[in-house]
Amino acid sequence: MTTEKLEHSRVKAIFDVTADEFEKALDKAFEKCNAKVSIKGFRAGKAPRSVYEKHYGVESLYDEALNEVLNTKASEIYADKELAKEICGPFEPNFESDAKLERGKDFKVSLTFDVYPVVNLPQYKGLEVKAKQLTATDEEIDNEIKAILKKESEMVAKEEQVIAEGDYATFDFVGSVDGVEFPGGKADNYELQIGSKQFIPGFEDQMIGMKAEETKDIKVTFPENYGEKSLAGKEAVFKVTVHEVKVEKLPELTDEYVANLKIDGVNTVAELKEKKKSEIEARKAVSEKDRQVDELINKILDNTVVDMPKSLIDERVNAIRSQYEQQAKMYNIPFETFLGLMNVTKEAFDEHVNQQGARQALFNVVATKIIEVEGLAPKKEEIEAKASEDAKASGKTKEAMLQQNLNRYYSDLSYQALVNLLLTNAVEK
Repeated sequence: MTTEKLEHSRVKAIFDVTADEFEKALDKAFEKCNAKVSIKGFRAGKAPRSVYEKHYGVESLYDEALNEVLNTKASEIYADKELAKEICGPFEPNFESDAKLERGKDFKVSLTFDVYPVVNLPQYKGLEVKAKQLTATDEEIDNEIKAILKKESEMVAKEEQVIAEGDYATFDFVGSVDGVEFPGGKADNYELQIGSKQFIPGFEDQMIGMKAEETKDIKVTFPENYGEKSLAGKEAVFKVTVHEVKVEKLPELTDEYVANLKIDGVNTVAELKEKKKSEIEARKAVSEKDRQVDELINKILDNTVVDMPKSLIDERVNAIRSQYEQQAKMYNIPFETFLGLMNVTKEAFDEHVNQQGARQALFNVVATKIIEVEGLAPKKEEIEAKASEDAKASGKTKEAMLQQNLNRYYSDLSYQALVNLLLTNAVEK
C-alpha cells in the first residue's frame, strides 16, 4: 500500500492486486453470484463453475470480485492504526490501471477517503473582548415594573379624543388600489395601538392627530416583499374613519400595591425596584457571557486556516437541513411550502445552510484541537458525577444515564471547559 495526500484533507491509498489475488476473489464472487441464479438442470447455487461461466461469462463475476478485493484492501488500511484513527469519511474506490480489468493480469486499485485535517491553531488566549454591560438602567427597571402594572390595567376613553402615539384607536378602514377595493383591505371597529407598527409603514404615523369621527384618506405603498404578491410594491389609499380614542390606565404604584403582589421579601416600591434590578442584571450576566463566548470563538475561527474535508462539512449541512425538514413534517406541509412561509427561497436556504454547516464543522475541529492541546477532556469522575446528578433528577440509575448519555456528557463537559478557558484568558476592553 502506498498513500498520497490530496487537497481538502483527502488521502488516496493505492494497492497492487496480483492475478492470484483476483483469482481468489473470483472464487468468492462465484459462490455469491451462483447462489442467486437458476440454471436448468441444477438446483440453485449447485451449478459447476464451468457451467455458470458458459451461461454468464466470467466477466459477470468481475464487479463482485472487485468488491471482494476492495474490502480486503480496506482492512489493510484499518490495520494501520495511525491512519485508521484519522479516517472521517467513506471510501471512494477506483480502478487505477490503464488497461481494462482482465482475468490473469495484475492491476491496481485505490481507496480515497477524508481524514481529520491538520489544525494550526491561531492565538486563542489573551484575546480582546468587549466588556460586559451588566448594570440595569432605570428605563429597564421601569419597563419591568410597567409589565406588572399592565396585567391590571384598564382601557378608558381619552379625555381629548385626539390620537397620539401609544393611544388605542377604534376605526373603520377601506383600502383600494387604483380605485378598486382589494380582498382583506376592509374592517369595521378595528382596534389598534398607534405606534405598534402592525400596519403598513406610514399608516399609523398618518393617523396621529386624527380626532374621533374624523375621516381621512391615508396613502401608503405596500412593501416589495409583501406577502400578497398582487399588492407588493403597489400604492394604496385607505379611507379611515376614527370612532374612539382610548388610553391605557395603569394602577398607581404604591407600597400598598406592591405588598398585595405577595412577592417573597418584597413589600415596598423600593424593594420591588431592587428585586427587578437584580433579576435584570442576572439575565444580563448570562447573555453577556454567551455574547463574549461567541465573539471569542468567531475571532479564533476567522484566524484559522484549515483544509476542511468535504465529509465533515456535509455531515453538519445535512444535520442542519434535517432539522428544518423535521419542522416541516411536524406541520405536515411540503418543505418548499415551509420555506415559503419563512419567506426564504430554496437557493437562499441552501446558501445559508451550506455556510452555517461549514462554520460549524470548522468550529468542531478547532474546538477538538484546543481541548486536546489544553487537556480539557473530562475525567471519568466528572462524567460520573454528572450522570449521578441527572439520575437523581430523573429517577433512573447512574449506570442507565451513562449508557444513554455518555457521548453527550463528554461533549458538554469538554465544551464547558473550553468556554471557561477562553473567558478566563480573555482581556476585556
